[in-house]
Amino acid sequence: MENSSGVPMLNARIPPESPGRWLAGLLIAGLGLCSVVTLTVARAGGTGGYTTHPISTLALAGGAVGIALLSRGMADRGDRTGSGRLLALAVALLLYLVLSALAVVAVTTGSGAASLLVGIWGAWWPVPLAVLQFSALSARPHAHRWSILYGILVASAVGAMAPLLRSAHPFAGHPPAAPDDWHISAATTAATVLVSLVMLTTALLLAYGAARVPAAERTSATLGAAAAALAPLLIVVCMGTAVADDPGDIAPTAGSVAYLVSMGAGCLLGAAALVASTDETTSSPKARRLLSGVLGGYAATGVTLAVTWTGAALGPAGPLLSGLAVAAVTAVIGVAWWWTSSMLTRFAVPSSPADVPAAPPNTQPPPGLELLSPREREVLALVAAGARDAAIAECLHLSPRTVETHLRRIFTKLGLESDDGRNRRLLAARAWLEATGTDA
Repeated sequence: MENSSGVPMLNARIPPESPGRWLAGLLIAGLGLCSVVTLTVARAGGTGGYTTHPISTLALAGGAVGIALLSRGMADRGDRTGSGRLLALAVALLLYLVLSALAVVAVTTGSGAASLLVGIWGAWWPVPLAVLQFSALSARPHAHRWSILYGILVASAVGAMAPLLRSAHPFAGHPPAAPDDWHISAATTAATVLVSLVMLTTALLLAYGAARVPAAERTSATLGAAAAALAPLLIVVCMGTAVADDPGDIAPTAGSVAYLVSMGAGCLLGAAALVASTDETTSSPKARRLLSGVLGGYAATGVTLAVTWTGAALGPAGPLLSGLAVAAVTAVIGVAWWWTSSMLTRFAVPSSPADVPAAPPNTQPPPGLELLSPREREVLALVAAGARDAAIAECLHLSPRTVETHLRRIFTKLGLESDDGRNRRLLAARAWLEATGTDA
C-alpha cells in the first residue's frame, strides 16, 4: 500500500507470515514430539544407552525449541535472514533427535535399513555445529565470501562419513568413548579430522577479524566469533569422552549423555550469541554474560578433563596428594578463565565514552519506525540528510560494509525489498522525513 507521494505505508512494510511457515513449524514440532515419545517408549522397553537417555533426549529437544523461539524473536524484529539461519540450526539439532529415534526403531525391529540409518545418525554430529558456524560466517560482511567454501568442505566430509561409519553394537557408546563398538575406517577418521580443522580455523579467522574491526563493531564481531568457537569446543567435549573412559574409568554412556547435553546447551548458547551480535540494542552486561558463558564452557571442559586425568594418574599415590593436585589444577584453570574473560570483555565491550557510539537523537522512535534499531535509525537519519555511505561510515565510526548491511535491513523492514526499479534509498529517506514530520 502506498500514499499519494508513492512512499510505502509504514504499517504495511512487513507482510504477514504465509501459512506454509506455520505448517512447517507444526511439522517440525510434530516430528520432535514423535521422536521424544519414540525414544521414551524404547527406553521403557529396555533399550538402554545414551541415545534413549531422558536427559540427552530433553537436552536436544529443549535446545531446538529454545533456538526456534530465538528465531521467532528475530523474525518479529524484521530480521528474516537471521531468523532463517537460526531456524536452520533448530532443524539441524532436531534432526539429530529424529535420526536417533529412526535408528533405534530400525535396530530394535531388525530393519534392513538399520545399518544405513545408524551410519547417518553417527555422522550427523557435525551438522548442527556446521550450521552454527555457517550462520556466524554469513552474518559477518568480511567473512561472508568464505561461507560457501565452508559449506562445501563440511558437507563433503559428512557425506563421506555417513556411508562408511558402521556400528558393531549400536548405541553401546559414542565412537570416541567406545571405539571397540564401532568400525571406523581411515576415510572416516580423515573426514573427522578435516571437519575439526575447518571448524577450528573458522573460529580463529572470525576471532582475528573481530580484533581488526572498529571499536563500535567489536561487540558484534566478538559475539559472532564466540558463537563460532562453540563448535570446536563441542568437538573437544566429544573427544574428551575418551579421556573420561580411559583413564577416568567413567562409563561411556555417561560421557556420551554429557556430550549430547553439551550439544543442546552449546547450540542454544551459540544462537543467543548470534542474536545478540545482530541486535544493536544489546546491553554491555548481556554481552559480558554471553562471552563469559562461552569461555566458561572451555574452562569447565578443561577442568573436567584435567581433573579426570590428574586424579587417575595420581590415584596410586594416595587420596591426599591426588586431592591436592586436583584442587591446584582446578584453581589454575579457574584463575585463567577469570583473567581471560575479563580481558576479552574489556576489549569487546566498549567502556570509555570515546568508544561508545553516540545515542540516537530521539529516545523514542518516530511513529511507524519502531522496528528499526537505534543504529538503523541513525543511519536512516543520515541518509535522509543526504549523506552517502562513506560519510555515514565516517560519522558513525563504522566500516562501509557494515553501513551496507544496515541499509539492507532498513529496506527490508520498510518493505522495500522488491527490485522494481524504484529508488529504495530515496523512498527510505522520504519515509523517515514523513515519520519525523520534517518532510517539506
